[in-house]
Amino acid sequence: MQLWQDGLVAMLAAVGLASLMWAVVKLAAFPAGRCRRLAVAVVPAAGDGSDLEEQIRFLLQIRGEQGIFGRILVVDCGLSEEGRRAAGLLAKHQAVDVCQKADICRYIA
Repeated sequence: MQLWQDGLVAMLAAVGLASLMWAVVKLAAFPAGRCRRLAVAVVPAAGDGSDLEEQIRFLLQIRGEQGIFGRILVVDCGLSEEGRRAAGLLAKHQAVDVCQKADICRYIA
């Protein structure tokens, strides 16, 4: 019985140590302030934008967890009126912008 308990404690200690090491590597590899300002996630949108909300929610989740990019740019590549309305509603989030193809340079530069 003692051997089993020692094995369990050793396993938990190894998992804890691995978690601490991962936190240190993550801090070193992805500094919080630098990447957020530089990177932009670009989402081309066309048609009625049926998958647009799902894509934006996924990108917002990644942005919150990993902080790899700062803004999400939805590019109008032929959205219908319904698609423009959906993109406009999504753009109410502070990290999401909607633009035309010709205006991409303004957001990326």
